[in-house]
Amino acid sequence: MTGDLEPYAEVKAQDWVDSLHYMLDNKSTLNYLVRGFVKNADEYASGKITDFNQVGVKAKSDYVLEYTLEKPTPYFDTMLTYTAYWPVNGEFLKSKGKDFGKVDKNGILYNGAYVLSNYTSKSVIEYDTNPAYWDKQHVYIQHVKLVYFDGKDPDSLFNNFDAGVYVAAPVYTDNEALFARAQSKYKDYLFRSRQDATTFVYAFNYDRNAFASPADPTKGKTPKNDAQIADTKKAVLNRNFRKAIFFGIDRPTILAQRNGAINKLAAIRNTYTAPELSADKAGKDYTKYVEDALKARNPADFPASFKVDDAQDPYYNPTKAKAYMAKAKAELTAQGVKFPVQLDIATDVSYTKGLKMDQSLKAGLESLFGTNTIRVNVVEMDEDNYNASTYFAETGSQTNYDIGNTTGWGPDYGDPYTFLQTLEPVVGALLTPIGLDPVDSGSDKAAATAIGLYDYAKKVEAANEEYKDTNKRFKMFAEAEAQILDDAIILPYMSFGGAFAVTREVPYSRARAAYGTDEDKYKGVIIGDKVVSLAERDKARVQWEKERATEYKKLNAKR
Repeated sequence: MTGDLEPYAEVKAQDWVDSLHYMLDNKSTLNYLVRGFVKNADEYASGKITDFNQVGVKAKSDYVLEYTLEKPTPYFDTMLTYTAYWPVNGEFLKSKGKDFGKVDKNGILYNGAYVLSNYTSKSVIEYDTNPAYWDKQHVYIQHVKLVYFDGKDPDSLFNNFDAGVYVAAPVYTDNEALFARAQSKYKDYLFRSRQDATTFVYAFNYDRNAFASPADPTKGKTPKNDAQIADTKKAVLNRNFRKAIFFGIDRPTILAQRNGAINKLAAIRNTYTAPELSADKAGKDYTKYVEDALKARNPADFPASFKVDDAQDPYYNPTKAKAYMAKAKAELTAQGVKFPVQLDIATDVSYTKGLKMDQSLKAGLESLFGTNTIRVNVVEMDEDNYNASTYFAETGSQTNYDIGNTTGWGPDYGDPYTFLQTLEPVVGALLTPIGLDPVDSGSDKAAATAIGLYDYAKKVEAANEEYKDTNKRFKMFAEAEAQILDDAIILPYMSFGGAFAVTREVPYSRARAAYGTDEDKYKGVIIGDKVVSLAERDKARVQWEKERATEYKKLNAKR
């Protein structure tokens, strides 16, 4: 279907072949989800072979699509939920040339529940139902209108909901008067949104080479001298120092600056791999394997009472932090390090909450350890230079900080490998934020070796080779994840979600998934004529969990 609601062509298996061909030829940023998975996709993308027919995707007939994989991949079906594996009509691609994908209603074709009817930059996006959609009887919202929000007036979201303009809205706690009004009027309707599958972490820069903004060397300059820079590098490569810092980070107090004191625990995450991503046949969540692995690896730090569940803090421990710092001081002093060790954290002065979080980190660590041991330098930058130093640093050598909280990952498919591979040397997608370029040699390799990432990668890849026994696979993955948590390579600290909200959307009518794009779809979503109460939400949850358990048993019976 075209944007003008004219039939274009029947969807056929060849459309998936054409899509993958186009992605590889045009070096799509999503090629990492294909290369190494689909047979010969990596060889074709790297130019080792030039015949696309050797790539493992074939249209066996108009309605039969066949993928040949590099090796058994038990989670491959979950990868198909992501846009990298969506179809595109080959003739349409040719007709559009370089304009394919242009943000315009006729820039793409449609075979889903909705068709784009209006896109106005920084204003609105509107969709109407697709009259040719095969399952339109389950498309309940006839028109979708998404309104642009620039973040400048957060109160407007709730106010527009209260006025009946919006279907749903977050309820922020920053404005005490507004929050009090929301609590008073919607006392029985105000709920906390579910934590999503994104995990953000605190992490050190393990091979820092930039000491000013790569965009403008006059901005974001470190206050440290050369000797202090060298001392910091030795410190972050020391396990006891890292353990001291991570046990000393008071995540609830820091997150209170972002989410409000009432929600300071609501978004806390305690594992790198998100909960609800994958479970074994008995229904045991993978993160519980991580919990077991941490207890087995280091029962002194992770005793029997230790839990990795979201929305609580099992890590902050001033006593342990000080004990580890005492060990670190002895080891580092023997190496010639002079205290206090200084840690730079980059901050964007235009993002007030972020600045407050960084100031909270500084206050907490300096109060705990004393400024004769630790000093945190909050290096203020404008948005452009901050982004160049953090989010948009093109290489690890451009990252301009010692410790940061901008690093995070959201899953692409339903297996722990989607998270754990990101920290592998050479191939890891999160090497850049921790200061490491592809580490085949030089100081990058030395730093990655010093913190154990090569050993970690061997564990991850060994686990990924185990595809027959899910329990064994998860146990092996969990041992690798326990290593990077116990060695304080990263400290998970938050997900999105956990904030208060109100809605007229019928609970559990929206598809629920930790990966892929299903949660972004409006098919099946039902909008009621009244605000959903907490009692109605609880009743719907009980029914949904019952149905989910039944379906899970059926699915596992087929495996």
